[in-house]
Amino acid sequence: MFRRLLFSAAAVTLMAQAPVISFDKTHHDFGRITPDRKVAHKYKVSNTGNAYLSITQVRPSCGCTYTMLGKWSLAPGESTEIEAQFDPKGQKGSVRKSIEVVCNDPKTPNISLTLEAEVVQEIMPSVESVYFHQAPKSAASRSQVRYASGNGETVQILDVKAPGAPFLSFGFKPEGKDVVLEVTFDGRKVPAGQFRGVEQAMVKFSNAHTTVMPLNIQWDLKPAIQSSPAELVFQDAAGKELRQKLTLKQAEGKAFRITGSHPSLQGMRVEGISQKGGTTELTVVLPATVKAGRYSEVLALTTDDPDQPELTVRVVALLK
Repeated sequence: MFRRLLFSAAAVTLMAQAPVISFDKTHHDFGRITPDRKVAHKYKVSNTGNAYLSITQVRPSCGCTYTMLGKWSLAPGESTEIEAQFDPKGQKGSVRKSIEVVCNDPKTPNISLTLEAEVVQEIMPSVESVYFHQAPKSAASRSQVRYASGNGETVQILDVKAPGAPFLSFGFKPEGKDVVLEVTFDGRKVPAGQFRGVEQAMVKFSNAHTTVMPLNIQWDLKPAIQSSPAELVFQDAAGKELRQKLTLKQAEGKAFRITGSHPSLQGMRVEGISQKGGTTELTVVLPATVKAGRYSEVLALTTDDPDQPELTVRVVALLK
């Protein structure tokens, strides 16, 4: 009987012996950091159990986090440190990473350590691209970009250049530690025959780590000649000739001539062209030879207007 009790007590004692992993903290916030600043934090890990603790793996969630472990095996009551180094290069905004720790603690064989940071650029532009959509040919359009300080230092622009784009000009003014860049697009300086484009301006700063930043500028001109209606729709029975009026107006009221028509549908033609000042009226004819069906076509018209040598009108036909 005594032996049974002795063996039972020993078995209970053996079963009660186990390692217990514990940390002083499992999360660390680095706060605001810049991409060129590597940071590190040490997590204190302890064995609060009554058997040896063996840490078998320490796995970061990505290659931007590097870890070092002081000791892989801890006696009861012993402590060590897991150092996590984070490289924010290439990161932007709020970042959260994790480190998985694997050990022989029977109750907690896996535990996740986390770290976070807000990665801020030395200079943070409000936008990376500026769009001038349907900009007028006869006037200037403007847009602004704010370059905000991400590290508390004053942002200073030294110069802005956009090679090969004489229609772009730049001005800038400080606002606190930020600087506001004003981009001016002057449609009057766009070379004849150009109606859209993508330019790249190089913004030069006096700041230590960010000396130059590109700014993409996309633009297209408002059509000098506009059609009314913008789209012609023919909806009728097949087998008969169909006609619709089309009015073209020059935005500045300048006189222009239609020099040619190029329909995508065989047999479609233009006739009855009449002009009065900056307005031209014509008739688009859909021939009786067009069979029943649904058609989506384009009528291309050429003009002698240097600001609009060609314009296209969409033509839709629903014939039964």
